[in-house]
Amino acid sequence: MRNMYQQEVVLDKQISIYLPPSYNETENSVRFPVVYLQDGIDLVSQVFNLLSHKFRVKELPELIIVGVEPNNRIHEYTPWPAASLRGADHPGFGGKGAEYIEYITDVLKPHMDKTYRTLADPEHTGIIGASLGGLVSLYAGYLRPDVFGKIGALSASFWYEGMLSFIETNPLPLHHGGKLFLSVGSLEGVYKENIQRHMVPYTLRAHERLLEKGLTPEQLKFVLVEGGTHDDVFFAKQFIEALHWMFA
Repeated sequence: MRNMYQQEVVLDKQISIYLPPSYNETENSVRFPVVYLQDGIDLVSQVFNLLSHKFRVKELPELIIVGVEPNNRIHEYTPWPAASLRGADHPGFGGKGAEYIEYITDVLKPHMDKTYRTLADPEHTGIIGASLGGLVSLYAGYLRPDVFGKIGALSASFWYEGMLSFIETNPLPLHHGGKLFLSVGSLEGVYKENIQRHMVPYTLRAHERLLEKGLTPEQLKFVLVEGGTHDDVFFAKQFIEALHWMFA
């Protein structure tokens, strides 16, 4: 599967770049929207054939997908420091999300825009991830609305300490035409004994608060999937639906 992507190291991170089917068949004047994907290219790998088919038959506009491998996801994907869910004897969350987003916006994106035929404006630039990757993707929308106009937060970790309070006090500054996709499965967190057991009600609350803070139904889509679980198979299915909402 790895040979289906361009592999690069940009600064200190492993990057996997999926180029859509017509990329090498079109003229240099043809440019493509870009999605920055957390946790590498795994979600694309899960649905590679389906995604390629949707591009070829024009069910989805063709996208460049940039998978970013984290060096330490519990630090890079969290917006501020927080204690470990496993107790005081374990390292906590590092809260380096702002630095990670700065890497994407100020290092990786300029490299992509210079090297590949991208559409660089916010209307054609998305960011998406699952779990903590969904959390940091949403956080990127707050910090850099000038860069990201399309956001996908799949099973985002809204249980994270202080996140709901942050949403309640800070409107998400989506530009005109910006879109946010939220999803969660009905079975997420049901076997947890810590704060993660609140995955579903906290996601419902986040959806309500985002609407209260100014997003419209045209900007925000929320999907609660009966029987959905917190795993890559479920995330991959929602990944396809999110791309439809964000870019179709």
